[in-house]
Amino acid sequence: MSTKSAITDEPLIGILQSQIIPCWEQFSADRLAVVAPTIKQFNAQPLPELMRASVKKRKGKKSTSSRTRMYNNASAFVETWPEDAQALILHPTLAFVLEGSADLHVADYLVHCPRNHFLLFTDDVPRGTGELSHLEGKDAAQRYCEVLWIFTPPGTNSVTMSICYSRGTEHWIDEYCIVHHHEAISLFKLFVREAHEKPKGHQTIVDTSLQLLLRLLLRELQQGRFHRAGKSSAIDTQEKAQTQMEQAKQYVKTHLNQNLTAAKVAREIYMSRSSFIRHFAQETGQTFHAFVTGERMDEASRLLRDGYWAINFVSQSVGLKPSQFRTQFKSHFGVSPSEFREQIQKKDKTVAG
Repeated sequence: MSTKSAITDEPLIGILQSQIIPCWEQFSADRLAVVAPTIKQFNAQPLPELMRASVKKRKGKKSTSSRTRMYNNASAFVETWPEDAQALILHPTLAFVLEGSADLHVADYLVHCPRNHFLLFTDDVPRGTGELSHLEGKDAAQRYCEVLWIFTPPGTNSVTMSICYSRGTEHWIDEYCIVHHHEAISLFKLFVREAHEKPKGHQTIVDTSLQLLLRLLLRELQQGRFHRAGKSSAIDTQEKAQTQMEQAKQYVKTHLNQNLTAAKVAREIYMSRSSFIRHFAQETGQTFHAFVTGERMDEASRLLRDGYWAINFVSQSVGLKPSQFRTQFKSHFGVSPSEFREQIQKKDKTVAG
């Protein structure tokens, strides 16, 4: 797609500029709610004034017989309720109601979400799979709504946007707009984490991270750095995508100072722990633990070569306690960190002399 065509034809540019960004910058989290496992928990949060919830029990039974594979063959649904068109979906999603009022089925209740309001779907609460209309009630046949969805599909290394439409019992989805941008993915994940977990001081980070994400997406659209895909081909983004194992390795390299468990990294790339461990070994030829240790030792050796950093600082930088660090470093290099530094300094003096 040419930049000129992208700028003149992409409707999301106007929607972001005239509706979504102004709404968030004026109201921010006052127009946002986060789904919860039960209606009681959902109602316990400070809800936007015009948003409400009502009970809607599921009719069918849960199925775990198979996973739905989408987006570069990555799993999307973990558990499903086929009769209710609901699933536990692995990627968080932000919904924004563009027109009308949407009735969104979450767990055992409906969220009645009015125009110009945001609803964040987390990956631990069942939600609709997008097959049914978002209109409920006696007047549903006379109603209409449009909902924008923003999410990071597993396996695609992208932020994806789409718009769905409901008129009475009819429901359809527009083509997907896909933006490949590492910082956009990081901003979306930061927004989701802060809005969901609500650590101390989260309000400012929630406000800022979503504002930055929306403006970054707008810029990418304006400059034509995106591509479109219809519903049937939205999963086919392999040409620009990283594999899930490449994403996992990149995550490890940029989070060495954190507690890196297989379960945590698997969650980041929307895989189960057991599947991740198996695929990581098959595709990289080494265990996840060996890879993490190797990356930590490489980073530690680089910091020690610099000669500026205390050993306790180096251990903290690679996510290990000082005693753990010394043990792993000596096992990996055959010398202690201090001995390694001394050897490097002697070698440098010899070369300089």
